[in-house]
Amino acid sequence: MNPTDRFPRTHLGQFPTALHRAAPWQVDAAAPILLKRDDLTGFGLAGNKVRPLEYLMADAVKCDSNVVVTGGAAGSNFIGACAHAAAAVGLDCEIEVAGEPMDVWPVPLLMAQSTGAVIHFTGLDRSLINEQVEQRAVELAAEGRGPYPVPRGGATAVGGLGFARAAIELHEQCNARGTDPNQVTVVLPVGSGASIAGILAGSDFLGALWKIVGVSVSRNVDQMGGIISDLSTEISELLGRGAPSMANFTIIDAVGSHGQELDENGGLAREQAFRGAGVLLDPTYGVPSYEIISQITRESKDTLVWWLTGGLPGAIESLAVMGNRGSVVAENV
Repeated sequence: MNPTDRFPRTHLGQFPTALHRAAPWQVDAAAPILLKRDDLTGFGLAGNKVRPLEYLMADAVKCDSNVVVTGGAAGSNFIGACAHAAAAVGLDCEIEVAGEPMDVWPVPLLMAQSTGAVIHFTGLDRSLINEQVEQRAVELAAEGRGPYPVPRGGATAVGGLGFARAAIELHEQCNARGTDPNQVTVVLPVGSGASIAGILAGSDFLGALWKIVGVSVSRNVDQMGGIISDLSTEISELLGRGAPSMANFTIIDAVGSHGQELDENGGLAREQAFRGAGVLLDPTYGVPSYEIISQITRESKDTLVWWLTGGLPGAIESLAVMGNRGSVVAENV
């Protein structure tokens, strides 16, 4: 039995997502590269964010809540996905957005607005969003509402169940294609820590010995490591187990890439992945993980699973920023 089936879940995405061999492209790979296509989960542009949201929205309904409160940076993929998921189950949504209002809103914020979500610009740093979410939930409760607070990225034990389920899904797919799960290295970008924590908990439940590499784009390695350790323990406890081993887990610092426009190397990486592997990478999550993939594949003989988490709004916006630099425009004659 899948242990995550014991918990209420709202079915929003289309699972399992595909796991397929990457077409050859300009990465000097010593072993096969498999793409785990969570960029194609089938719920709006949510990407892998829909995994935790399936459990979080079901829990909100179970708790008789009527308004979901979450937050993040204006370009956070999670805030758009959360507002969409709340609307899908008939709940109101309020979004606490870091910083000041801007003239042009990023796509995730526009998506949240399109669902009817109430948007508050806090004027404060992104690191304070969780406190703002909790504060707003207290205010709504005082008004007689039934708030359900969700921290950045859905990083709770309940949200992490979605990624524990994802680990079990990947394990089944590896077995089905004849790939030894114990000879696999999984690489994925990390923002809030919910994805890695859930995968660690799911891997521990399975007894899988695969290696897990997290590319941290939001917090420094020490801070992120502590968050992942604590959260993976909480998720494992929900699954009826103790703290999972961290022996096969590595976290790599890529914090400097967060929210930055692509430089020449980043643009080249995105072009190579798009032309060669058919995937569209965003600057915050996709490109940093690609660069780590390029390093690992030169050294490891394990089958490498590159977990594509989504980020399509940012990827499309990045294309618009890059414009037609370097392209040739033919004129009609």
